[in-house]
Amino acid sequence: MENKVIEKNKSILESLKSMRSDIINSIYQECYPTIKYMISSNSGSTSDAQDIFQDALLLVITKARNNDLELSCSIKTYMYSVCFNMWQKQLIRKSREVSLNDSFDIPDHHDHDHDQKLLEDKLFDIYQLNFNMLSLEYQKILNMYLSRYSMTRITREMGYKNENYAKVKKYMCKEQLKKNILSDPGLRESLYLYTN
Repeated sequence: MENKVIEKNKSILESLKSMRSDIINSIYQECYPTIKYMISSNSGSTSDAQDIFQDALLLVITKARNNDLELSCSIKTYMYSVCFNMWQKQLIRKSREVSLNDSFDIPDHHDHDHDQKLLEDKLFDIYQLNFNMLSLEYQKILNMYLSRYSMTRITREMGYKNENYAKVKKYMCKEQLKKNILSDPGLRESLYLYTN
């Protein structure tokens, strides 16, 4: 029995490395309902559950691709554990944000509106620059997503086999864009100039 689990886990890891859409879809179908229930039962929304699940799946795919993951339990158990830990960290982070926001008053300045507009313009420029540096595939997916295309339509137009695979790709696009923006030196400079 244990050998079957080991072989199944090896097969899953190899499939994740190549991002096989049927395996990703299978993981969604097997794992997501439990994760959604766990998060919605612990102060979360469906949107929170989707975000946490996407983060966890991306983490598992990345670890599989880097040969940094060895499953000693079922994928469902592993995903639950990762999602549970991510959700706990997010709840802790949210509680800290609330207490910090309640503790500090930010004084208003008469030129706040002008500074805010300059900051928004600069942030949009940074966004646009980093968006244009994405691959054409990622740009197309994000443009469809931002235009509020349904996942069904994105799946069809991109030629993907199923919506779950399209969701993973959309999430990877968003994460890549976020990573690029957060590492952009212009972001830190703009935030410093316009918020101090």
